[in-house]
Parts: sequence; C-alpha cells; structure tokens
Amino acid sequence: MKPADKQRRLTLSVDNLTSEGEGVARLGRDVYFVPGALPGEEAEVVLDGRRRKVWQTRLLNLIKTSPERVTPDCPHYQRCGGCDLQHLAYDAQVAFKQERVARELSRQGVEVPEWSAPIVAEPWHYRRKARLGVRYSKDSRENFVGFREASSAHISNIDRCLVLPEHPALDWAAWREQINRLDARAVITQIEAIAADNALALVLRILKPLSPGDEKKLCSFAAGLNIDGLLPLQLWLKSERDAPAQLLWPEQAEPLHHQVDDLALRLELSDFVQVNGAVNRAMVQQALDWLQPGADEVIWDLFAGHGNFSMPLAKRSQQVLAVEVEQSMVDSLAAQASNLALPLQAIQADLSGAGGLADLPEPQAVLLDPPRAGAAGVMNELIARRVPRILYVSCDAATLARDLNVLAAAGYQVRQAGIMDMFPQTHHVETMVLLERKAKRHG
Repeated sequence: MKPADKQRRLTLSVDNLTSEGEGVARLGRDVYFVPGALPGEEAEVVLDGRRRKVWQTRLLNLIKTSPERVTPDCPHYQRCGGCDLQHLAYDAQVAFKQERVARELSRQGVEVPEWSAPIVAEPWHYRRKARLGVRYSKDSRENFVGFREASSAHISNIDRCLVLPEHPALDWAAWREQINRLDARAVITQIEAIAADNALALVLRILKPLSPGDEKKLCSFAAGLNIDGLLPLQLWLKSERDAPAQLLWPEQAEPLHHQVDDLALRLELSDFVQVNGAVNRAMVQQALDWLQPGADEVIWDLFAGHGNFSMPLAKRSQQVLAVEVEQSMVDSLAAQASNLALPLQAIQADLSGAGGLADLPEPQAVLLDPPRAGAAGVMNELIARRVPRILYVSCDAATLARDLNVLAAAGYQVRQAGIMDMFPQTHHVETMVLLERKAKRHG
C-alpha cells in the first residue's frame, strides 16, 4: 500500500454487515470494511490497508447514523476487543444473527421450512467464564489487567466488564492495585473467572510459586471480597505448566456445579461450559423437545463435553452413548454419570475421520455439538448408518452450513432450525438444527 493511500479519506455509504459485524460499503468496484458502522449510515473513513481484495478502513466520523445505533454502555468499548456489537440495539443484534445464519445456509443450498423463535435472555451480566490478561510494565512499574484490544496483542485496562456477573470480586481496578502490592507482581499472567451456580472461582496463572507473604496478602484480599448473600469466592493458583490448580482460599471449597434440566452438573476449572447459563438451559430444553428421545432408543451424543446434553438425555433414555476424543474427558463423563446415577456410557473415539465410530451400536438419534471446525469427520459415518434423526448444535454458521449441505445431498431434510443468542453484544451466534432422513416414495 502506498503511503499516500494510507492517509486517504473517503465518504462511504454502508449497506450491509459482514459475518463479524463490520460495516460493508462499495465504491465503484472496490469493497470496504468499516468496523463500527451500520447499514444505512454514511461514514467518513481513512484507509487502513488492503487485504484479500478488500479495503480495511478506520471509522473517523458518522455523517448519517442508523436509527438502530445506540450508545455503548461500556466505557471500555472503544478499546476492548471483546464486545463488538454494543453500538447496535439488542433486538437488531438478534435480527442480524438470524439473517447471518439464514444467509450461510442459503449459500449452501440448505432449505429451512421452519425457523423457531430465537432463544434470548438478559443481554448483560450473562458471561460465566472469561480470561483476562495481566501484564507488568517495567517502564511504568504498574500492572495492566484487562482484555486484549481489537486487532492487537496489547492488554487494555478495564475496571469492570458489563457482560460478567455483578460481584465485588470482579472489580479489576481493585485487582490491579492488589497485584501491584505483591512482590511477585510480574509473575501473574492471567486471571480466569468461572461463575458456577454455587460459587465464583478465580484462577490466577503464575510463572513461578508465590512467597508466603504474597499468598497471605491474596488470602486477606479474597476474604474482603467474600460478601454474605453473594456467590462465595474461591481463589486458585495455577502454574503455566500442566500441574492442576491449587486452592489458595478458603481452606476448603465445595466442587463447582451448574444446573441443567434439574441436574447439578459438576464443573471442573478447565471444563468447557456454555458461557450463558440462562440461554444454555433453554437450549438444552429445546434440544430435548425437538429430539424427543425414546426410553429404548440408542442415542449418540458426539463431542459430549462434560455432559451438558448427554446427562439430560440419559434421564430419558437408557442407552445414551456420550463420545469424546480425550480420555480425560471420557473419565469425567463417566464420573458425572455415576454421581448422578444415570445410565450413560462414556466412550473415547476419534471424531476427526473415518472408523472412529464403527464399533458403536446403531443409533436412532444423534446429537452433535462440535467445536468451531464443525463435524466433517463424522458425516460419512452418520450417512452410512442412515441415522433417522440428527440434532446439530453449532457455534459457527459457516461450518454448520457446509456439514448440512453434505447431509442434504445424502437425503436428509431440515425440519426445524433456530438461533440461540449465547453471546449478546458480540457477533457470535449459536444455532440448532433438526434433520430427518427423507421418506422414500413408493409406487
């Protein structure tokens, strides 16, 4: 890019949003991405480079604003790279996500006969797991505690995060002050918050062990944040190596859990958990309503995690097979089922390619909840088995559409689909789709 282009200013009319929520404008044959702009707005921008035949820009000024624009509630919005849709009214956020998923499926030729109403909940203070960066600056002799800035590795200080629960232990300005009082102020690299239903756990990641004096300071600080009537606090220390976290305060703490389908699911500190508890509970209930598991049916739950779907399924079916890749997760699933006295079989299998599921009994239904990369590795096995019903839960609309295209070509039809707004104020979206094999016509 020429230096002159770097300073070039343009006035653009925004007519769409990218899948990541950035404004899209066109001028002649050129396409421009304008972060922070909305459809219907006229924006003054400065060019910020060209990548993949698209101009990246930086928003300078809005000449005309959208009626769906709102003032972001978070004072850190302009710098923090976390919540990228706060400038869009919440109802419009949900509509954008619905349109985005529908567009991705349509591009792959996937027809949806019925869209269910989006699952939504409180759009603030919903996030029950987050990891903040901690960095010590030798030059200014101070700590930074916060999230990374947009398109940057730089950690931006934040005082409070409005999508995290309201709790005195989540006052990051207070944590900055406390960490700066420690002798080991330069060895703490992260703080992870896990808000379970019975406690709030904070895990401090450290480069080397803390001195007894520093541990005493942290224990005293934690005790002052533990307020009656609020979630009790747990403070843990974890080294950067693979060693398990060690409880620092209090001396004893009950295991973490969260409620799903009237079940208290045990939650380890390292477990993946859907970050929005209210939406997750509604999502699990919708999955059960759509899938209608029979008591005698064989049901596979692939990418089962810690049992978010498979434990509720096992309340209704005697033959649930919860499948995971890592043996440690399989062991966790088995322990979870044992604690809840549920008839669930936990199985380790390779879910990335052919053959991993070959030894399992024929399923009448399969639930898929894969990571962002999707479930391409198991598509051929499901097709070969002629599974009657498949319920697919996805956190990535593009890989979902790709996999649904494969199933549609093999004779599956979408019966229902719907989005779940698991991540309000961001462009991320969760989607659920129920598919059935087409009935063969006779005569």
